[in-house]
Amino acid sequence: MKLNKEEILKLLQKYRLYIVALAVLLVVIIVLAVSCGSGDTQESISEETSQETEDTAEGEAEEGEAEETEVENVLTLNEHASIITLVKTYMDCIVDGDVDTLALIVDELSDEDRAEIEKNDRAYESYSNLVCYTMNGLEEDGYIAFICYDMKIDGVETLAPGIICLSLLPQDEYGDRLIQYSSVDDDADLQAYVEELEQDEDVQALYADVQARYEEALENDSTLAQFMQSALELASDESEEESAEEGEETADASEETADEAVDTGEATAENRTTRVTDTVNVRSEASTDSSRVAVAYQGESVTVIESYENGWSKIEYNGQTGYVMSEYLE
Repeated sequence: MKLNKEEILKLLQKYRLYIVALAVLLVVIIVLAVSCGSGDTQESISEETSQETEDTAEGEAEEGEAEETEVENVLTLNEHASIITLVKTYMDCIVDGDVDTLALIVDELSDEDRAEIEKNDRAYESYSNLVCYTMNGLEEDGYIAFICYDMKIDGVETLAPGIICLSLLPQDEYGDRLIQYSSVDDDADLQAYVEELEQDEDVQALYADVQARYEEALENDSTLAQFMQSALELASDESEEESAEEGEETADASEETADEAVDTGEATAENRTTRVTDTVNVRSEASTDSSRVAVAYQGESVTVIESYENGWSKIEYNGQTGYVMSEYLE
């Protein structure tokens, strides 16, 4: 069943779907199918009839080949009982913090994943209005599922619209299907495939409608808006802390091998704005022995004042002047 933009919007209105980019719930999912046909001829009656039969057979063969090579991949309202059950079980586990059951329906669940899920479930009371759409995945019998729902958050009256994307693996020899969970972030082919699917007109309409409903919910309920803002800030702070710890280790290790002489050599005026290519320490002097005055995170903008022969640069970062190794500047 192919859904055009108008039909999807009608379905969304029917089920009162909502959508939001809930960072603490965002995860990713995937599927596929083929068909073919053929024709035959036989010699009989007259040369004219025989020729018409051959032409018909050739046309059917060409049509069959086209069907084999061109499988239409459309966003479909999924009605497979097994997939609906799998998706509901997944959502139940997320809301209830049931990591033991979740471990049975995903390919792998790390200790870090367990801790994150157990922490997040404290905020969730229940979910409702669950609807699942699917598209073909990378593997035969695999699916990419777009799941829409309304989340009831503890202490908040208004439901929070949500959408997640999950990769559903093909059924095994026993007919069981798992959710790809452990390697989603590292699976470049899967990430690229999902990004391609997200360019589909119907998928974009689905996301746009959910986002609009999410923004409406925030506008109408200040308590929900405050909760979401706090959740996003907390997620951002945790991400920055992890990046800082990893970046400091990388920066310290790299600086150990650098020229630590304070004598910077000849200076070259720069006066340009650029970005750091990795999380890096900003030092008070052009030396690893000097004190750290700040940490510049990957992708942040800095102003390069001067660069030196010894591999260091003088920069301005967040109103402070310091030194970083030039190799970490674009």
